[in-house]
Amino acid sequence: MADNNTGNSSAHLSPEDYEETTTVSQESAAPSYSYSDTPRTADAPSAHSGNDYGLTLPIAPEGGIPAYTGNTMGGSGSDNDYGLVHPIAPGGGIPAYPGNTVWHPPVITFPVFPSCPGCSPCTDCGFSQNNAQVRFLNASTNTFPVSVSIDNTIYAANTRFGTISDYSQLADGFHTVTVRRASGLRTVLLQQTFPFTGGQKYTLVLVDTAAGGLAMSQVADVGCNNMNYNTGCYRAANMSYSGSSYDVMLYNGDTVFRNIGFREVTAYKQAMAGSYQFYITNTSTFSVIRELPMIVIGAVSAGNFTSEPLVSFQLDISAGARYTSYLIGNNWSDAGFRVLTVMD
Repeated sequence: MADNNTGNSSAHLSPEDYEETTTVSQESAAPSYSYSDTPRTADAPSAHSGNDYGLTLPIAPEGGIPAYTGNTMGGSGSDNDYGLVHPIAPGGGIPAYPGNTVWHPPVITFPVFPSCPGCSPCTDCGFSQNNAQVRFLNASTNTFPVSVSIDNTIYAANTRFGTISDYSQLADGFHTVTVRRASGLRTVLLQQTFPFTGGQKYTLVLVDTAAGGLAMSQVADVGCNNMNYNTGCYRAANMSYSGSSYDVMLYNGDTVFRNIGFREVTAYKQAMAGSYQFYITNTSTFSVIRELPMIVIGAVSAGNFTSEPLVSFQLDISAGARYTSYLIGNNWSDAGFRVLTVMD
């Protein structure tokens, strides 16, 4: 045993002096020292393996492999890919993972607008069950012309009292109707929203109000579809002025319609095809007066006018056709009181 002298050089000490055995490394390799930062006992071996040089390696998750830089064991990938090769997506395509074999393009939907602002209304493109048809009657006694638009599309321009437009198509749904002066500053006089049902016809009537303003009435031009042989249909509508009420009479005094109030539209009645002379009177106060269930040429019962007729007019009713007589105007304006009969 060497002399235990502190002045001696460690070069004269043998491994036995430190009770340590050095493992001889292989050529070009690092020595495999055993190192422990805690005393070793038979029951407590070193916390480190014999070749970790005191380094702590990352612990791989269960079933995995250590995730440290440069681990390309068994594979040809880049750092940290653990030897796995990821699928490469084709140009403009998507990754071709197992099960992802079909590419579904996204569904693109575009909003559907009820009308085309700035476009002319369709008047000759055929009637569709998906579209409604609408026309305009100016029953206002104002002396200036107006223009009527729906959703910023003009449907009736420069209309005056007593004029009615042709039917134009309009998409099913709610639409905003705007009435403006047709000249000058084009001031908005009225704006109102109405529902329109596909496959139906409508007449929008501009009327005067008791307060001196304007109002719009929506009249549905439907009904009376199942007519008897050689018959047509007829009705009347009071669009004259607030507080008015009228009866519609035949020449012999038979009452066709009675007590038609302002902005009221009667139901259709069947009428035998032929030529009729109708009279408009103020509503009678006699409650015993009854209406004809069907309009027939010739006297059903003899009768007399209970009120002086305001106006009379002749109408030729054709089989299979429908007609509406609009009572418009008044007796104190320049427009006067008149009857406008149109085919629905």
